[in-house]
Amino acid sequence: MPLPLTDRLALLRDAFPADVSGTVPLWVNGEWRKGTPGEEFACVDPTLGETLVPVASSTSDDIGAAVEAAKRAQRAWWDLDGQDRARVLRGIADGIRANAKALGTLDTLDAGRPIRDTVARDTERAARLFEFFAGTTDRLRGAFIPVQPGRSNTIEYEPIGIVGAITPWNYPLTNAAGKIAPALATGNAVILKPAEDSPLSALMLAWVAHRAGLPAGLLNVLNGPGPRVGDAMVRHPDIGKITFTGSTSVGRTIGALAGAELKSVTLELGGKTGFMVFADADLERAADALVFSAFNNAGQTCTAGSRLLVEERVAGDFLKLVSARIERIRIGDPLDPETQLGPAISSRHREQVLARMAEAEKAGLVPLATSCPQLPGHGFFLAPTVYVDVDPKLAVAQEEIFGPLVTVSTFRDEDEAIAIANGTPYGLATTAWTSDIFRARRISRRAQTGIVWLNTAHSLHPGSPYGGYKQSGLGLEMGEEAIRQHMRIKTVWSEDGPWQSPWASAPA
Repeated sequence: MPLPLTDRLALLRDAFPADVSGTVPLWVNGEWRKGTPGEEFACVDPTLGETLVPVASSTSDDIGAAVEAAKRAQRAWWDLDGQDRARVLRGIADGIRANAKALGTLDTLDAGRPIRDTVARDTERAARLFEFFAGTTDRLRGAFIPVQPGRSNTIEYEPIGIVGAITPWNYPLTNAAGKIAPALATGNAVILKPAEDSPLSALMLAWVAHRAGLPAGLLNVLNGPGPRVGDAMVRHPDIGKITFTGSTSVGRTIGALAGAELKSVTLELGGKTGFMVFADADLERAADALVFSAFNNAGQTCTAGSRLLVEERVAGDFLKLVSARIERIRIGDPLDPETQLGPAISSRHREQVLARMAEAEKAGLVPLATSCPQLPGHGFFLAPTVYVDVDPKLAVAQEEIFGPLVTVSTFRDEDEAIAIANGTPYGLATTAWTSDIFRARRISRRAQTGIVWLNTAHSLHPGSPYGGYKQSGLGLEMGEEAIRQHMRIKTVWSEDGPWQSPWASAPA
């Protein structure tokens, strides 16, 4: 049985650093800001399907106040010595670790991620993001450019000013940290809009950052719906960059708006990872990786291994291994440390995934027979589902579904595997399992994706750039590559002596 709603509310109140007996507030200019009465939305616990607490929704006045606070704070932040900024960022990392239980509990309550992941893996990854970018603050170096005699030219990097960050609901804390840390490291202020379905940990992260010494105004958190708050952020003339993670369809809209405003944009969008398994692979390890990749976080991961491509002659054996592992998945209340698979984020999203499954079965697809653990009779849970013998050109194998659903297609040789893996509009990640190191290298060269995992799955590091090709987005997150995307380049020219006009030596 899941923990009752009253106990879940008690956990929320204990974890959250502000009074949530009424409405969860906004965070503007280093303090909690009450929302406008009547402008709220519900924070729903997806495990029970019941409202936890109302959350304040930002208005135009709130957005204006956040922008003004960010403008006041940003210049002084950039003027600090880089090591002083680094000290604050490392303090934020320490604060995340000190508050790991509370931050993880919030993500488990409003996003449904298992607490075994949120309290340990997610908080540690968030802390390491701040630590990595703290190490870049005094390495924001320009360059001296050799030019014609008598003149000097240097390149200088400057912050954009205010970065508008829009995050999705699937990994609330780490998504927020991945956008905030590089922006602050490069001297910018941040206005963050977390997803409506999972705003709590982002708000607490802002509080943690303030307590760690981040000056007021440098990080503001505005709750609310994308069509209102996100749209206003993209259009605001004082917000110089937008960084967005979410669906490709919304990314196109944001990209078009940012283009009209001629402002910088980073878009980390959808994916449809091809997970290739060759006959010479370690099938046991590959099966472990596939089940984790596909069903971790209820399949709500842009790099989920949602397309299994398996060599024809071992397909039957491999699917038996996959089926056995699905039967051992522990499904239940994500507050239970034993739970591996929690609910989908919302009733709406659950219905969307179920509709896609119904379409697949109407098209004649057959699920892999498994004795999957029984789903709870409450909340927004979905059963791990694997469809076999799928034509790779079918919509279910082409479109991102963002749920615990895997399609299985077979291939005869390496060329066919690569063709199928590359044969979608997306280009975020490719996974390949093989013992042939030469084949692995060929795959890494031929894969039309920004990330390639060879005999591993979901390996990430703050120092490694993250981004995709094709419809999976524009720009990169993490790594030193993210640094340049949060800065402007200025070229500075000077003369070694008195300047003379070229006209002065023109022939008569």
